[in-house]
Amino acid sequence: MELGLVIPGGLPGPSGGSIYNDQLAAALGEAGHRVTMTPIRGDWPNGSPADHQKLAEALGKTSGRTDGPVVVDGLMASAAPEAIRAAVDAGGTVWVLLHLPLPAETGLTDQEMKAFAASEEAALRHASGAICTSQWARDDLIRRYGLDQVHVVPPGTEPAGLATGSAPLHLVMLGSLTPRKNHSMVLSALADLADLPWTASLVGGASPQGSSHVAMLHDQAAAFEPGRITIPGVLQGPALDAEWARSDLLLLPSLAETFGMVVTEGLARGIPGVVGRGTGAVEALTGGTAGQLPGAVVDPHDPQELAATLRDWLTDSSLRQSWRAAALSRRDTLPTWANTATTLLEIIHP
Repeated sequence: MELGLVIPGGLPGPSGGSIYNDQLAAALGEAGHRVTMTPIRGDWPNGSPADHQKLAEALGKTSGRTDGPVVVDGLMASAAPEAIRAAVDAGGTVWVLLHLPLPAETGLTDQEMKAFAASEEAALRHASGAICTSQWARDDLIRRYGLDQVHVVPPGTEPAGLATGSAPLHLVMLGSLTPRKNHSMVLSALADLADLPWTASLVGGASPQGSSHVAMLHDQAAAFEPGRITIPGVLQGPALDAEWARSDLLLLPSLAETFGMVVTEGLARGIPGVVGRGTGAVEALTGGTAGQLPGAVVDPHDPQELAATLRDWLTDSSLRQSWRAAALSRRDTLPTWANTATTLLEIIHP
């Protein structure tokens, strides 16, 4: 089968969406399918008219180069409904892969949220179909836009060695340094735990527009004793592997999250997680099943609840062992990227 994958180009660093796109393309290729990846640079989702024109031209060319469907990353597609409509009207089969609804991003004005919502709804209605990464995201899209059908293609995981952890215990946040990820709330919670031994890392990068937010996080971290909090920026390859290996607990109490791939990446290493209530990260943590939770779910607006949860975990070895055992159990049930590729193909090319 032939498949076109149109993605944002020139992003400032890896994200859940870019990792998903790359892993999906690799899994499809390993299964013998021909994937044409087309990166489109631009200030997405706030692309200029020239950026939109480049996307429209790329969709036309990609549709002409492949007999199969084209999948477009929602960061671009949701902001460019006319480009999606033009490609479909020309006879192409164009699916939108939505990693995060544009209006769900934090820090937007009411006007920006309304504009993104109108644009995204139009793009999804013009498209041949809509794909998202979790049941939570599917329900959210149907609620937002009243769509008839939205398909779910959850992320996979790669096999990984078990984390050995650290002494003192080490907590890690892994994600872009943006308000939506809620680092500031985490630092507020950790400030109430200064009497206990622990270290923490806030790993990730930010867009140029987020430089003031990153500066604020550095100011918050500077209030802790030296060595308690590190903000190393983006880590990849062996440096990221080393960070995972020394971690005991993942923190992802995001304000909005469609899935939270770092949660399953942590579980693949036997690392439990603490995630935000009401987000798709709960689905990532539980796998949609009942049983012992490999971590906890907290109110992302309540630093006191997070602090109390972390204090219990830091001071109760039996609780730590219980979360670890549940994480090891979930580790054996995680889907692979081959599963993700198969699910996608069953949807777009039944």
